[in-house]
Amino acid sequence: MQSHYEIPDTFWSLFRSVNREIYIESLLCINQEYEYSNYFLTREVCLQILSDRNTQKRIRLEREESETELDLLETTSSRILNWLVKTGWLKKIEDYTSLTTNIVIPDYAAIFIEAFEKLSSQELEETDLYIQNVYATLYSFQNNPKVNLNMLRTALVNTKKLNKALQDMLHNMDK
Repeated sequence: MQSHYEIPDTFWSLFRSVNREIYIESLLCINQEYEYSNYFLTREVCLQILSDRNTQKRIRLEREESETELDLLETTSSRILNWLVKTGWLKKIEDYTSLTTNIVIPDYAAIFIEAFEKLSSQELEETDLYIQNVYATLYSFQNNPKVNLNMLRTALVNTKKLNKALQDMLHNMDK
């Protein structure tokens, strides 16, 4: 993994920031629009996304150590975007032909944003999914006369996966 050499030192300040939750939520909002817009956002679009989000949540941004008095005079959306660019979570690319500033998510930041999405998602865990599959399969086998033994084999496969997950969990607890 050679991309870790591209990461600026300031990148890690997100995890020490008093506003880390706000920045992470902002990154998730920007990333969602970024993927929807075919990985192309202008600075103005990013500011609008953050402004809409800030209006909904009524965000109160604390002062960062590195912010100056001049930075504090800007809008909350602008402060968030500028901080994310300054710390390397987002990157500005100037397009002088169209006189616009485009915002991109560097590859190293995209990996962390994907991890934030996984941590914040409320999706079913793997074990929950296997448990539901076993119950659904057994219920179908019992109540539907048209199903055959393949349904029981499917339940057996899911039960084995559950057993493996339990063994992994017990093994990790021993460590």
